[in-house]
Amino acid sequence: MKSSADRNKQLLSVSPDALISLFEIDLSPFQGNFINIPGQDAVNLTVYRFTSMENGTNPIVWKGNSYQPIPISFEDVEQKSQGSLPRPKLSMANPEGIFSKIVYYNEDFLNCKVTRHRVFARFLDPENFQNRNLSQENTNPFGYGDQNAGFPEDVFYINKKLSEDKDGITFELASAMELEDAFVPARKIMANYCNWTYRCSVGCGYGGLPIEDSSGRDLTQINNLSQDSEFNFIDPAKYPNLADSVPVWSRYGHVYSQGKWVSGTEVNNYGYKAGDLVKIQVINPNNNPYLKTPQLFVCLKSHANPNDYHPFLSRSHWAKDECQKTFDACKKRFTGEDPDLIAFNLGGVGQDEGDVINPEDLVSGGYGPIPFGGFPGVARYNQS
Repeated sequence: MKSSADRNKQLLSVSPDALISLFEIDLSPFQGNFINIPGQDAVNLTVYRFTSMENGTNPIVWKGNSYQPIPISFEDVEQKSQGSLPRPKLSMANPEGIFSKIVYYNEDFLNCKVTRHRVFARFLDPENFQNRNLSQENTNPFGYGDQNAGFPEDVFYINKKLSEDKDGITFELASAMELEDAFVPARKIMANYCNWTYRCSVGCGYGGLPIEDSSGRDLTQINNLSQDSEFNFIDPAKYPNLADSVPVWSRYGHVYSQGKWVSGTEVNNYGYKAGDLVKIQVINPNNNPYLKTPQLFVCLKSHANPNDYHPFLSRSHWAKDECQKTFDACKKRFTGEDPDLIAFNLGGVGQDEGDVINPEDLVSGGYGPIPFGGFPGVARYNQS
């Protein structure tokens, strides 16, 4: 009761202390196996704690936990008396794209719990007041800290990633009562939308080369997208095993030499040329088929220093291979209706390992069933 009384006293004060907002992202959906990005030190992280407030060069300590200061914004959290529940937006600084890479390697933090704590500065732990009091170090100049004087917690879940660039990344949060994309043992029945994860071995299984991006833009002919004229198309001959032949992106680039891709080094930086393909995938997927699913990118502009144009961050130099999730998009990848695409999806799925696939069979429709994840048969019938 005393804690609540002290907090209310600050609320009614003419000159209240600063109100500190502290945030936590619970990463326990990843079972504590926080997947690190290449070239970064290993991190064993279950809860990531941060705040927009500064305490000199030190983190802010609350209930014995340290909250690292980073630039953030937290918007649209107001409670309404009627209508829909709030969908707050949490934006975080993304220095050099490092946070984007961590988020990608951990499924965009989807469904992770986000907790906001709010407490007046005077109730923080004594560790926050080092060298702030002339009489004694680590002494709260306001008298005492109170770990029970905080406001009730605000709890949300990450519903989706809204945007990201080299400067910041923004998440949309939702309450547990309206969480989208929750993992349930069923699929929503939709007529012309595929629910499978693109390229995942569960459901989709596409193992061919890039065809288009999410807007349907053709990625097979780079001359339609790139200002480079010397290298203006994807050469399927350089990828005999389709997606399995695509090299993993490297900060030193790759070069195709004597029938194989050669990785660059610090001494020999090859860069990338328009039309080159790269993939990015999780280092330690722990036999999770969704984490094992690679993402492929097509180089749009030649560049000598790959480190300046990471595929996640540079849309001017890279285009991401994606699927429009429609039946027509599925047909482009799993049938031979378009002869120009056979070389891009000759492997695909529906074949036993080691089978020899005849392009004529593909064209004649002998490829096998299309693994479309929608339910075309439930579409509304139009008598006209």
